[in-house]
Amino acid sequence: MRKNILFAIVLPLSLAMAGCGGVTTHTINLQDNNENNSEATEQEKGDVEKAIEASDFPWYFPEEAKNEGLAEGQAVLSIHSFYPSKLEESNDPANETYIFYNATLKSIGEKSSVVSSMGQDIEMPNALIIPILQGQKAKKGDIVLTWWQSGSGMERAIVTDDSNPSSPKVSYLDMEWKDDGKGFANEHNNEQLRPNTFVVLKNNEWQPGAQIVVTGDGSYKIYTYICASDKYVLALGFAGKIVSLYRDACKIVPLNQDLNVGDEVMGNFVGSFRTGYTINKIDKKIGRVWVTNSFGSPEILSILDVYKEE
Repeated sequence: MRKNILFAIVLPLSLAMAGCGGVTTHTINLQDNNENNSEATEQEKGDVEKAIEASDFPWYFPEEAKNEGLAEGQAVLSIHSFYPSKLEESNDPANETYIFYNATLKSIGEKSSVVSSMGQDIEMPNALIIPILQGQKAKKGDIVLTWWQSGSGMERAIVTDDSNPSSPKVSYLDMEWKDDGKGFANEHNNEQLRPNTFVVLKNNEWQPGAQIVVTGDGSYKIYTYICASDKYVLALGFAGKIVSLYRDACKIVPLNQDLNVGDEVMGNFVGSFRTGYTINKIDKKIGRVWVTNSFGSPEILSILDVYKEE
């Protein structure tokens, strides 16, 4: 077991500490919006300390937790290209940057499974493997979880052409769109997905790839859902940082928000939703919203990066 273990519970008023430095190999980053449980009990702290000491998993999260639908031979998304080396070499793997790439699931175990990529078999914790369910079909306007198929890396995308529902064309939402046509999203617009390489996301459902926001402490930090247990959510945040969150402190950003020109909304600013954005234009086909921010500057955001709080 590596040394220099730092135990930290990030409470509602100290969310900013979650990304702070320091030598550590295991970190728990938790927020809780329950007013009756705003501070961790001594018993909970003790349980967390024991769990961290006993595990090589960098985040306080049940390592055996896995997403539904894992099946041998299917495509998956995982951080297999980074995780093994950073776990071995980094003094603080919980605060490293991670990217989810596509691989093939070779075998499934109780706590970990083997993914195959570029001729290599890599054992990964189940909690860090996202299944790409087979046989999915999408219709125009659906938002799907996939990867950049002419490149690499996990992407959310909106279906622009459903002539072949098993192999739709999409516009990537996690790439930048520019009015001059030179954005990455513009250049790869209407890219066709191969069959069995995407999952249709459903409105307000806890699925890998869903956009979630921490509202329990008023921070409105934005994350991409990876996996969950009854109490905790493992999520990917700004700059590729993975954290463990209290599930009750999070909300899902709806896929079908009632957005209209002239609406005052919150917009994504370096990984958090901020107020002061006004909608000027909406293009539902490509999933983009033109806004003016609080400084009077124009921006183009994806529909996942706009939040109209109910």
